[in-house]
Amino acid sequence: MWQTIPFRTPKVVFGMDSARQTGAEAKGLGAQKALLVTGPSVKSSGALDAIEKSLQEAGIAFEAHILTRTTSEPTTDMAEETGRIIQEKKADLVIGVGGGSVLDVAKMAAAMTANPGKVREYFGPGKVKNKGTKAVLIPTTAGTGSEVTQHAIFLDLENNVKKAVASQAIMADVAIIDPMLTVSSPRSVTAASGFDAWLHAAEPFISKNANPITDALALEAVQRITRNLGTAWSDPKDLDARYNMSLGCLTSGFVLANAGTSLVHAMAYPIGGEFHTPHGISLSVLLLACFKAVVASKGERLKQLAVAMGENVEGLSVREASEVALEAMYNLLRSVKLPVCLSEIGITDRSKVKGWAQDAWNERRLLARAPVELTVEEIADIYTDAFDPYL
Repeated sequence: MWQTIPFRTPKVVFGMDSARQTGAEAKGLGAQKALLVTGPSVKSSGALDAIEKSLQEAGIAFEAHILTRTTSEPTTDMAEETGRIIQEKKADLVIGVGGGSVLDVAKMAAAMTANPGKVREYFGPGKVKNKGTKAVLIPTTAGTGSEVTQHAIFLDLENNVKKAVASQAIMADVAIIDPMLTVSSPRSVTAASGFDAWLHAAEPFISKNANPITDALALEAVQRITRNLGTAWSDPKDLDARYNMSLGCLTSGFVLANAGTSLVHAMAYPIGGEFHTPHGISLSVLLLACFKAVVASKGERLKQLAVAMGENVEGLSVREASEVALEAMYNLLRSVKLPVCLSEIGITDRSKVKGWAQDAWNERRLLARAPVELTVEEIADIYTDAFDPYL
């Protein structure tokens, strides 16, 4: 069957010290005044130095807006406030510098300059209609892939839910990926964001939206991240590992933007919304239970993931190879000290399962891509399975 395959990506600049090109890219967008959106740890780390110098050399005025937050996920009011500041400062360019939370706030705030109202009004697919202020996104972690996707995830404190905005109109104009900016990432961030990037390749690979382009990129990203995550975590200054993690994250970001996540992410939203757990942790505690649930329908794909992770599955049946894949995933999480089940992060109240399952089932944007059509009761069974370690 012949497929029509749309492929979305902003302009990408990747490479060591590529942050020094920020001024040139901003100038190329016709910018005269930029608002730098970042977090306090990024500012104190010195990661902004090369960016600010390049803007000065390009003759572009700029001001910094330092985000502060009390939750692990960005909140809707952060994006709304930042959108107001963009307009107050009359900035014609937003430059987001930080982890996925900062980048999500930056690109949504830029969009809100042309799409008034509340962020919650834009939850769901395709609701942001107008392109807002131009945006350059520069990640300081090898993680979310937000710099190349059309998604932004927010915690709505008023309703205590975590939801996604998904629209082509919020995609950045330019993404600059400089592996040198990730060297200062704490080990816990390296682990959680690196696993998030791994999942952004592996989960779409087994989704209904997979296509030959995303398949090739997904297997490449899984292989590169599996080989380098442990090294980047254990030796943060290993530049080869940092380079390969950033490249793997960029590759998985392309997969995320063009095939999309499904079951694991849908089930992680209720956990993240209620317990405010970091995004990568919400995913790691559900990974094995979710992938175990799709073995019957996606065993051959799990076998390919096992090979990409460096496992020898020659002579094994699909079922046996699937078990090898699950064990490899478990070992990947354990190697960087990530939790593998709900009980490991202190979530033990099983009476909440029914409510979580209903909330996850309501994430139709994500579950429409899931490899198996699941009922609320079947999702509840997966949550129950996730309380205890798979191995």
